[in-house]
Amino acid sequence: MKQLPYSDIILKLIHSWDYDVDILGKMKKEFSSKHKLSDIPTNIQSLTSYRELLNNKKIKRDQNLEKFLTKRWIRSQSGIVSVQVLTKPWHCPGQCIFCPNEEGMPKSYISSEPWAMRAALNKFDPIKQVYNRLRSLSIAGHTTDKIEMIVLGWTWDVYTKEYKIKFIKSLYDACNTFSKLKLVDSFPGAQDEKRYKFKITNIKDIKYPKTIKESIKKNEKAKNRIIWLTLETRPEYVTDENCMFWRELWVTRIEMWVQSLYDDVLDANKRGHGVEQIRLAFEKLRRYGLKISVHIMPGLYKSTYAKDLWTFKKLYSDEYLKPDEIKFYPTSVIPNTPLHTLYKKGEYKPLTTVTIKKLIKKVFLDVIPAYTRIKRLIRDIPATEIVAWSNITNLGQLMHNEMKLLMENDPKMMKEFYSRLWENYKIIKDVKAIQKVKVGNDVQTFILWKKPDLKSYRNFVSLDTRSREIRNKGKNNPDTWVVNLVIRRYQSSVGTEYFISFEDQFGYLYGFTRLLLWPDLAMQGAMIRELHVYGQVERLKVKWKQKKSVQHKWFGKQLMEVAENIAKQSNYDHISVISWVWVREYYRKLWYTLKNTYMVKKI
Repeated sequence: MKQLPYSDIILKLIHSWDYDVDILGKMKKEFSSKHKLSDIPTNIQSLTSYRELLNNKKIKRDQNLEKFLTKRWIRSQSGIVSVQVLTKPWHCPGQCIFCPNEEGMPKSYISSEPWAMRAALNKFDPIKQVYNRLRSLSIAGHTTDKIEMIVLGWTWDVYTKEYKIKFIKSLYDACNTFSKLKLVDSFPGAQDEKRYKFKITNIKDIKYPKTIKESIKKNEKAKNRIIWLTLETRPEYVTDENCMFWRELWVTRIEMWVQSLYDDVLDANKRGHGVEQIRLAFEKLRRYGLKISVHIMPGLYKSTYAKDLWTFKKLYSDEYLKPDEIKFYPTSVIPNTPLHTLYKKGEYKPLTTVTIKKLIKKVFLDVIPAYTRIKRLIRDIPATEIVAWSNITNLGQLMHNEMKLLMENDPKMMKEFYSRLWENYKIIKDVKAIQKVKVGNDVQTFILWKKPDLKSYRNFVSLDTRSREIRNKGKNNPDTWVVNLVIRRYQSSVGTEYFISFEDQFGYLYGFTRLLLWPDLAMQGAMIRELHVYGQVERLKVKWKQKKSVQHKWFGKQLMEVAENIAKQSNYDHISVISWVWVREYYRKLWYTLKNTYMVKKI
């Protein structure tokens, strides 16, 4: 079969100097008509041709063109790509009345959810799930060098230890060997989901290490590296024994379903734990340096709008809580659940779309602090699976558009909202000035260099880190002339927390780190719980002249130096980092050495 010259589309597009969807569509139609095709070429075919031209040195790399052709490019815009895998069906100790319990699925997951479909297709084999996902991301144009691995399956800790070790080892093995696979598309040229199916022709030649320690060690220098590893669990399973085991697996983040901060609501929904267990679980996670991601479910049985709003406020005012990340999961009525039975009897009334929008607006404007990240506004359950509540799947986009319009028409509200971004701020000339200000209960903000802009309109409606990533800066925002060092200090039950960031005068983030100073921490001393620099995922091996993205402006190194200086000024003599496998190599260059499951440096 004659190979069609798809490269003609790329060359014509480059020469047009205008990466426009309509122009590309016109070029594809002309190409299809010329070669008498039954359908127009896909972006994936165009991207493949671009790479061939690049490899043959017929064109120079064009990151704007790559972004334009990449399917759902936003998935890699935070500096990583996310890979979600599902554990096998297993029992869950929880009896939550809202939770689906579909046969053949881990509890709380539905077979029609995207990652659940992929897991079932691969018979819950972790290696096959990772191979499949990385392949899909790769052919869609995403760079998969840096991976956020998220293990779903509800209560991870009820699985056997043998299964857990084998499962995590398989994730590392899959990432270590993906670049060595020889793949053949099962349906070449297919235009639907079949194009993601493939065969591995050299599977018998792929060898995996015998132990998980070997697999983890190998991932340090693999082409596809796990930089974050997330597990899901319940508050009662956050024990010292489990925390130490998670760290042995190099887990960096725990997702925990909190749902509500009212004991009567938790009891009514048969959660099996109380608020005090949640508070103590948070504290223990912090002591181990783990990042904390929580799920909150407005609209639960026996809850009210007032209780839901108070839950969000309590979440960020209680020193035992203050999570790093949050997911809004408004309660949906799923068939064949106890909540569905209550709904049919008229004993439960779900939230209306109007009410949940009102709640989200209030939380965005008055509650969400600058140091947290909103992961989701609604769970990705297909509308066909929801009996009651709104089936709006693009709730986040709708909320963003509505709140932008609200702010544009109310300058006073907009200014008050932006003021919360820099709570109690003080302009300083040197980091040493921070020590002269007594630690308080509220967030204190220190800005090195230039006063922030509180008047100019910007493109975000929430103060969370995801909304403020530099990629979100729109064309209607003023140009950035200054990048400030911003240090937000707040108190947790463990110690003093510092959210250290580089951001412009309008609050757009280039990168940040989280520093915890724990006065009672004998072994780790000061601890860095996260370091993140934003930008398109960059290949790990990149020539110096290509280092033009945000990720390669040494923001990470500078953030580490600031954190080390703050710790030293606070009389700490060493600092620890909750290390991900990939960044061991990075931290060694900054003079950190491996001690147990942390990277440690004398300061």
